[in-house]
Amino acid sequence: MKKIIFITVLVLTGVIALSQPKVRINLYSAYVFDDSFDEVYDANTYFRGTIEGGYQWGGGIEVVPHPYTSVEIMYLRKSTDAPINFKTGGVVQDRREEFEVTHDYIMLIGNGLMPTDNPKIEPYAGLMGGIVITNVKSPSTGGSDSESNFAWGGRIGTNIWFNEKVGLKLQAQILAASRATGGDVYYGYWGPVAVSTYTTLWQFGLGGGLSFRLGK
Repeated sequence: MKKIIFITVLVLTGVIALSQPKVRINLYSAYVFDDSFDEVYDANTYFRGTIEGGYQWGGGIEVVPHPYTSVEIMYLRKSTDAPINFKTGGVVQDRREEFEVTHDYIMLIGNGLMPTDNPKIEPYAGLMGGIVITNVKSPSTGGSDSESNFAWGGRIGTNIWFNEKVGLKLQAQILAASRATGGDVYYGYWGPVAVSTYTTLWQFGLGGGLSFRLGK
C-alpha cells in the first residue's frame, strides 16, 4: 500500500512539476558500505550482525524554483544480506541466520545549489527526511516481515553538465533510520520475543547518476 501511495504521489508530482520551467529527472546509482551493530539487553537477549554493503539504485524528480535552491522527491532501493548472531529468552543457544534484507527509501530533499563561474560545474548539498521500509526474509523458514521507520540524511556532490539537457552527478551521502535494525522484525520467527531491542541503521554511500533538464 505504501508503495502504491508513493507511486501515486510521484506521478502527481511529476505532472505538476512538468508544468514548471525548471525541472530535472535524476537517476541514481551508488555503492553503500557495511553497517555493523551490536545490541545487548542481557546475557540471554542480544543480537550482533552486519547489514552488508551493496548496490543502491533509484530516481527522483527535482524542481528548481531558484538558481540557488531546489526541492526533490527521491526513491532509493537496496537489497542485501544481513548475517546475524542472536539469542533471546526463547532460544537456548546462540543462533546464526543470514537474512535477506531490502531497504526502500522515500525521501524529501532540500538542496542548496552553488553555481560557479563555469556553467558546466554545479556543486550542491542537501538535507533529507522521509521513511525507510525495511523488509526482512528468513531463508531457513521462508517467513518475512517489514517495518517502516523515520529516516533522515544528507548529501554533497557536483553536477557536471555535458550540455544544456544532460549532466553527470557525483555525490556522497549518508542515510540513517532509528529503530531499523533488531527487534521482532529479525528474530520473531522463532517464537515470541520477550524484549524488543533496536539500534539505528547507518548507510554511507558513494556514487552518482544522471540528471536530465526538462523544459526550456
